[in-house]
Amino acid sequence: MTKTRFEIVKAVIDAEMASPYAYGTADCFFFGCRVADALDASLDLAKTYAGSYKTLRGAQMALRRRGHKSLIGLFAGHLTPCGPAEARIGDIGIMLLADGEHVGVCVGSKFITKTWRGRSFLDLADCKAAFRVG
Repeated sequence: MTKTRFEIVKAVIDAEMASPYAYGTADCFFFGCRVADALDASLDLAKTYAGSYKTLRGAQMALRRRGHKSLIGLFAGHLTPCGPAEARIGDIGIMLLADGEHVGVCVGSKFITKTWRGRSFLDLADCKAAFRVG
């Protein structure tokens, strides 16, 4: 039986939130990549960016080495932009918080992201850009 979009996204969220936060392997960026890959295996984002960084500073440097000033540009190279209010379950959002950009995943009327404190639910107003997945 084919899994629904909700079931696919929920399985990835559960697995990702069960693992400890670690830059470059289990952070908000790889959380978003793994959700996107689960919905569209042709993307292969987690594999593409594996080993790119191990610290927050390293993540920022890796982004700039690829010619991007923001996560928005990076995801725009892989996914189709949509309005944050148009995001569906599993779509990717770039969230602007006090400490900078985070990758979030749409879970309905909110976005979820992975932080070193665990899962964090964010409002639509925090979303700078959104991208369709699948």
